[in-house]
Amino acid sequence: MYLHVDMDYFYAQVEEKRRPMAKGKIVVVCMYSGRTPDSGAVATVNYLGREIGIKAGMPIMLAKKRAPPADSIFVPADREYYALISAQIDEIIRKIFKRVVQSSIDEWNIEDETAENAPKIKEIIKKELDLTCTVGVAPSPLGAKMAASKAKPDGLLILNDQTEKKLIEDSDLEKVPGIGPKTAEALREFGVNKVGELKNVDPMALVETFGKKSGGWLHSLATGNYPKELGEEKEQEEVSRYGTLKEKTRDMNMMINKIDELEKDAREWIMHMKKSFRTFTIMFITEDMKVHSKSMSFKNPMPWNADTNEEEKALIAEFLQENHLYIRRIGIRFGNFMDLSGQTTLF
Repeated sequence: MYLHVDMDYFYAQVEEKRRPMAKGKIVVVCMYSGRTPDSGAVATVNYLGREIGIKAGMPIMLAKKRAPPADSIFVPADREYYALISAQIDEIIRKIFKRVVQSSIDEWNIEDETAENAPKIKEIIKKELDLTCTVGVAPSPLGAKMAASKAKPDGLLILNDQTEKKLIEDSDLEKVPGIGPKTAEALREFGVNKVGELKNVDPMALVETFGKKSGGWLHSLATGNYPKELGEEKEQEEVSRYGTLKEKTRDMNMMINKIDELEKDAREWIMHMKKSFRTFTIMFITEDMKVHSKSMSFKNPMPWNADTNEEEKALIAEFLQENHLYIRRIGIRFGNFMDLSGQTTLF
């Protein structure tokens, strides 16, 4: 079976959790362009905002016209913080499942023998991060993704062979991942409005119109032969780990102890992947829930077991000198990897 985990309105939900004043309000996460105070576009919005017609891609000025000022907040997208939360979710998922591919910052494809762990993953993410997600389960990755889309928000939908086929065949073309507006428009010229109607189209006509790969894929939808590939993750460019401190603090020793704990797993990954690193970063999540980072780059690639204790102390000291807030969470990140295989010398 295949599972698809989709975090509900991810950016906006994360902002709801770290901003107490957002409770019960429309939360609009924005990508500001900087030309004017309101120039830019909506990145995402919670469901209260969607109910009044605000959606991703909408100009911020138009969204503000639709949202009552007293009942809404507009916040700039904080990609660093969302990536931090995404990494925590990824870590939770990989502790439960062996075959996992992260397809985006807030979506995961999973292959498992049964659907038994589907409710479990929802429960753990809710318990540990206080975030909701929707999980779709089906005999194919496509069916799992479409099941998740249908069950949102905070849902769980498990399909078997028959219910998966019905869901896909009864779907409008644009609701199928991989069928965009131009492809849907071209298919309508063949008299196709629902996926199930693809079986009425000559396979050769699909290949001639859309090419061998896309035409063959559309024919597989028509025959119910849904691809079973989980997909491939792009090569990991960095590895990071995060942890919550026992209490909010400015004590360097407490932070160093937590970093030592977090480093172990990250360094084991670097060793297993036969990598060296040239960049080391410490992330500080302060009491106001903002993410700050301090990085150090090395002239020569560093082996997985390189002693960076002094560098860590220097980065923490630099941050404490510049920022007077207490730290609630701390994270580490190794990056700028080089393969050890093929090197004549490490340095």
